Amino acid sequence: MSEKSRPEEEETLQEDAPQAAQSGEGEGAEALLLRIAELEQQNLRLLADFDNFRRRQSRAEQELRARAYEDAVAALLPLADDLERALQAAAEDDPLRAGVAMVERSLQGVLQRFGAQPIAALGLPFDPTLHEAVAEDESDLPPGTVTAELRRGYRIEDRVVRPAMVRVARARE
Repeated sequence: MSEKSRPEEEETLQEDAPQAAQSGEGEGAEALLLRIAELEQQNLRLLADFDNFRRRQSRAEQELRARAYEDAVAALLPLADDLERALQAAAEDDPLRAGVAMVERSLQGVLQRFGAQPIAALGLPFDPTLHEAVAEDESDLPPGTVTAELRRGYRIEDRVVRPAMVRVARARE
């Protein structure tokens, strides 16, 4: 390997080209210089293509991981709903309530590790991207305000895994 850097080698080759032309080898040296420049351009394109490929693969891998988390969270949500209902139905003095509450907290921890966050609904304006309205209530609240959350919704970052099932206020007649 030469101790000269690539730009120095190019300068040397370019300087040698006129000398080669004087000695009758100009056409061959000029063709070699053109070929070198061509190969360098091809190499730069290949490096750029590979860098783009690496970025695409990284994005695809992140997307796949996000989908896997969403699928895992979606599979666990019915269990979270059942535990929440069990807590609501259990009497305060029921000895099983404490155990169910521990399991429910543990499951919520697992959901959080996957990045799942509950979607706020109660008292907020209805948002069709976050909420699923299943009924309307006559209310003194402004029309379109969520009056009850029937099933908690969850999202991971900006993606909704499951919309919150809600009841929405409508004006009194």
